[in-house]
Order: sequence, then C-alpha cells, then structure tokens
Amino acid sequence: MTILDLDEAILDPAALAPEVPALEPDTDAVGDGPLRSVSIAMAVLGCFEREAELGATRVAAELGVAKSTASRMLAALAASGMLERSRNGRYRLGLRLFEIGQLAVDRLMLRELSLPVLAELREVLRETAQLAVPVGADVLYVDRLEHSGAGTMFHTELYRRGPGHSSSAAKVIAAYNPSMARAILERGFVRRTPFTIVDPNRYRQVLRQVHVDGYAASREEHTMGMSSIAAPIVLRRGERTVAVAAISVVGGTSRVLGARKVAVVQSVRRAAASVSAALERSQE
Repeated sequence: MTILDLDEAILDPAALAPEVPALEPDTDAVGDGPLRSVSIAMAVLGCFEREAELGATRVAAELGVAKSTASRMLAALAASGMLERSRNGRYRLGLRLFEIGQLAVDRLMLRELSLPVLAELREVLRETAQLAVPVGADVLYVDRLEHSGAGTMFHTELYRRGPGHSSSAAKVIAAYNPSMARAILERGFVRRTPFTIVDPNRYRQVLRQVHVDGYAASREEHTMGMSSIAAPIVLRRGERTVAVAAISVVGGTSRVLGARKVAVVQSVRRAAASVSAALERSQE
C-alpha cells in the first residue's frame, strides 16, 4: 500500500475493505455453519462503508438475509465491540474495529517516517509528542511518545481517541480535510470543559484561522489544565492539499501556550512539514 493509498483509505474507509461477495438467499435455517456466519459478519460490517448508522431492517434488505439473522449478527458484533448501538436503536462502527485497524496503520510508512521526528520533538520541547490520523469525526492517536516528566496520564482509553471539535490534532486535520470537517459538524458538539467550542459557527471560524496560522491550538478544551498545539501532515492531491494526519504536542497549559508558545508552534510546524516532505518524496 502506498502513502497515496493510505490517504484514500483515511478519507474513504471503504478503500481498505475487500470486496464482499454476494450472499446466497437466506432461509434463516438452523443449519448455517460457522463459515457462513463469518461471511455474514463481514458482509454486515461492509454495509457500514456506505452509511454511518443502520438498523436490522436495512441490513437485512441490503444483504438479502432474514431480519432475524441480521438482528442476531448485529447484536453479536456489538457484543464484541465491532459495532456499538446508538440511542435510537441503530448500530454504528465500534472502537474495537479502529483498534484493530491501528495494528495495520502501525506498519505503514506514515508511522515509520514520523517516529524519529516525534522522538526529536519530544526531546526538544520536553513534552509529549503525538501522531494522529482521522477516523470519521474523531482522531486516533497511533503513536504517542511521552516525556519522562509527563507521567502516564495518556495511557488510558480516554486519551486513545479524541473528539474532532476539542482536539488540536483533529482541528488541524479538519481544516485541510473537508470530509472530516463535514463529519464533525454533522455529529455535533459535546461540551467537555468550560472552554470546549460548541458553536458550529465559531468552529468554522477556527478552521479558517488554521489556514492563516498553519497550526491549531486547544486550550483546555478536552481536559482542564492540559493544552495542545498541532500541525498538519499533508499530501498534494491534484490542485488540493489534503491533511492525512497531524503531529501535536500536549502538556500543561502554561508550558505549551505560555511564554514558550512561539517555540512550540515553530517546532511542531517544522516536524509536520518534515514528515509531509518525506511522504511526498516517497511517491517520486
């Protein structure tokens, strides 16, 4: 897989999914074997390439299986974490799928090229350096190098995936990635702290400012006392420049956005530009 393929896959998760063969007409018979169950499960997951949320009736119609079969499979996938059930009773992709996908992302050139840059950034700023990729309306942190003085607070699941409206990494990706921006605006905004942006118009203004500044900041929007600065990793796509990932630094607000802010911004922007240039060279 090339980096350009990775870009396509991030913008369109269906690009990573194999073709799912059509299923034979379903009789809902008890004698269905384990291989058929696996086939149905894969086909059910494939339905979510086109729609964010689906119910049993729609899945059954798309796959040509009985509604009871679709219901059982959706429930089983939700129990395993592959899907999650929303309040309206429909299903959407679950975090477990993204965790498994991270294993693949870890082996791609993006991470390979970013690791030494993250390590240098961590040592220069003595703060935690992160690599994030877009996943729908969120970002998934596929690498995080913590500085020894930062503790281990980022090792929990709460910090593995960040919401697009309150994360500097997600904001800087969304500013250069229309697909992610739309996903964030369509999902809506949840207030996590008194400083979280929850006004869509204000959020659009922030994205426009990112284009002017070349970086995004998050001042205690996700966790009180913690702030971050991020810059985009971009690829050229014809006449457009699209963000496929972001490098960010996170730490105490006074350290990241205080007297050192200019130095932090410059270091993060140089790091992201370095990875972007390396990705472009890999395509030559």
